[in-house]
Amino acid sequence: MIIYYTDNFAGSREESRGLLEKAITVHTGDENKAKTLSGALKKGEHGKPYIEGFSCFSISHSGGIWAVLVADRECGLDIQLSRKCDMKAISSRWFAPEDAANITGEDVFFRVWTRREALTKALGSTVYDPDLPAVLTGEADIDGKRYFISDIRLPGMPELYAAVCTCDRGNVSELSFVCL
Repeated sequence: MIIYYTDNFAGSREESRGLLEKAITVHTGDENKAKTLSGALKKGEHGKPYIEGFSCFSISHSGGIWAVLVADRECGLDIQLSRKCDMKAISSRWFAPEDAANITGEDVFFRVWTRREALTKALGSTVYDPDLPAVLTGEADIDGKRYFISDIRLPGMPELYAAVCTCDRGNVSELSFVCL
């Protein structure tokens, strides 16, 4: 599993697509193949991007930071810079009761937020699914599959909350990082 990232993202959809193409180029070592693959980008039922004939991947961005996780199995990535919000209202409405009960401050809130989003991205679901299980345990069994959810840190970005979710294998020690 590899996360390709940059902290120089202006935020446009076109720029995101260009960064994905750059990440695919680095990943495959073939610029022509990357152009072909990125041109075949499709979206699933809930908007999850995919490319037939390419690895599983998950894109996330927050502020000026953009990242994509590329893996050989279903995966989800979420990154989030801290921001002011009504943590109690959000957690009571959207988080599993076990997770909501553990919200004691910003750190736990954003850990749950990013873990929950990473899980929904791995599932190809929507963040508005009220039936998602608790994520603080780090594992979730859904439809006969086991998902592993872990907090991570992007190099040089201690202020960024981030989480990855993978299906069937949860060893984040396999994770490497490439700055684009």
